Amino acid sequence: MSSLQSAKPLKLDSCNSQAILDYFENAWQLEDTLMQSLVGEDTFYINPDPLRNPLIFYLGHSAVFYINKLISVGLLEKRLNPDYEILFEIGVDPEKPEELNEAIAHLNWPSLTETWEYRKQAFSIISKVIKTTQITLPIHPAHPLWALMMAIEHQRIHIETSSMLIRQLPIERVKRPQHWKYASFNGYTPENEMIEVSSGVVKLGKAFDDPTYGWDIDYGDRTVEVQSFLASKYLITNAEFIYFIKAGGYQNQDYWDEESWNWKTENNIKHPKFWLPENGNYKYRAMFDEMELPLDWPVEVNHYEAMAYCRWQGKDTRLMSEAEYHLATYSDSLSENIDDYNLNLKLGSPSPVGMLETGKNHGLYDLRGNVWEWLSDNLNPLSGYKPHYLYEDNSAIFFDTKHYMMLGGCWITNGAEALKYYRNWFRPNFYQHAGFRVVKNIKH
Repeated sequence: MSSLQSAKPLKLDSCNSQAILDYFENAWQLEDTLMQSLVGEDTFYINPDPLRNPLIFYLGHSAVFYINKLISVGLLEKRLNPDYEILFEIGVDPEKPEELNEAIAHLNWPSLTETWEYRKQAFSIISKVIKTTQITLPIHPAHPLWALMMAIEHQRIHIETSSMLIRQLPIERVKRPQHWKYASFNGYTPENEMIEVSSGVVKLGKAFDDPTYGWDIDYGDRTVEVQSFLASKYLITNAEFIYFIKAGGYQNQDYWDEESWNWKTENNIKHPKFWLPENGNYKYRAMFDEMELPLDWPVEVNHYEAMAYCRWQGKDTRLMSEAEYHLATYSDSLSENIDDYNLNLKLGSPSPVGMLETGKNHGLYDLRGNVWEWLSDNLNPLSGYKPHYLYEDNSAIFFDTKHYMMLGGCWITNGAEALKYYRNWFRPNFYQHAGFRVVKNIKH
């Protein structure tokens, strides 16, 4: 999928104006490609996920974020459209659909033509800023151009956010972009044995002088001594998850805690989000197409469903912790090359577990890329954490027991978010391109 593949993250101690412009244009083009896949003007005014804004918001949001951040550091003096720069600025994180409906009920969204025109004008203005601003290196968190890098990386996050929403639209409302390529799949799945990961000490956190962009939550440090543990060789596959369903996993309250059971019952959940029941079997909803269920691709579920599967497997079965993930993923010589993983839109879908030998470490596959890996940890700051003044509520407002971490990235994770230090999080009922592997303690 070369024509759609994302550019690699910039080194902010050695880049120049042209490199920044190319990186910006690549992000913008990727988002344009996704938005142009929508069929019908009214599709933009649908919110495919009842916990997210309608798609028209996301069409305007990234452009507004650039304008507002560039103004805040003095790289831009004049507003493009003050009303839009309020309307499209703030995202949402509701617990229930009613909260979202109440928050946006009074909003009047502009027409699709007007919003595309705003994007077009914003693109020209931002391009001019990049071309005319003198670049002094390195670009660090206190540098005015950090605002530009923040906006580019923010847009790259929203490419992934929008992909999750587009995937929830009715199939007749989307059209697959040219050159979009899904991974292959096989009619069989490999045996998913438990592999021992030997104990070790891990150091979490991104160094403050790292030459790549980072979000506030990535920085800091923590040293953790990790005990040996057992982890499934592969992410749990669609084939494995079928057994959970056939065993009555969605009907047995023993596998769910009170909160997740209420969510499942209220929303009448009977199977993973992107499985489509058909004649006693299931089809699969990829980004733009319905297809046969790819048995050897990782199952994509939310945190509630991942935990229910663990309980079904036995009381000592659980998800990986952040420290365990780092021990398994980085304590050996796992490649730093993003091209070695199903990341950065190398493919337009998940891929068969274990397909990429380069993604193997400690005998475990797909530790990076393919789909995000849900963890047992709630989002938490590392020592030295400090919110960035340009985005005070990026992460600090989510330090609670309502947001769980996920690491490793997925097939559409791109830019700096595809680097090893990116720490992601979501509510347990939210859907992302995310799966899990199972872990057990070693009994001594």
